[in-house]
Amino acid sequence: MSRIGRLPIPVEDVEVKIADGLISVKGKRGEDSYPLPDGITAEMEGSFLHIKRADDSNEQRRLHGVTRAEINNRAVGVSKGHTRTLIVQGKGYSAEVKPKAIDMQIGFSHRVVAAIPDGLSVEVKPGQNTFTLEITGNDKHLVGAFASTLYKLRKVEPYNLIGFRYSDQQVKRKAAKSVVT
Repeated sequence: MSRIGRLPIPVEDVEVKIADGLISVKGKRGEDSYPLPDGITAEMEGSFLHIKRADDSNEQRRLHGVTRAEINNRAVGVSKGHTRTLIVQGKGYSAEVKPKAIDMQIGFSHRVVAAIPDGLSVEVKPGQNTFTLEITGNDKHLVGAFASTLYKLRKVEPYNLIGFRYSDQQVKRKAAKSVVT
């Protein structure tokens, strides 16, 4: 049995509706839905949602875990939301959130403007020679994709940690290069 798929989904703060092969979740941050694949069913038992599969074929086992993870991500998104934090370090680096865009000075000869997708909010927390971008939204995929897009603008370099890095990222520091004579 799938280890992920057999875990129950807690739905205490979320209203769940199961109808016609579609699971709809509604919480304080909005609502979302997910279509159930063929052979996958869902049952409410108290304050938990259980995902079940029809048989033990490879395809059903794969879909079992994926479906459970997708529904759990949607339930968390509409109740608490998903957050990804980027730390941006560099001398003279700055950022400003404008309506539907973020305007950044990140070491290029020009300012970089990145459009914020619908459904996401970005907060800038300034610091000394650094700032933090906190990306929040209901859709985990969209939050991660936008954070990845920003990260690719200037990846962290391992000598002075200049650039974008995730808050939970471990960067292996390198020693400064030296000249041998």
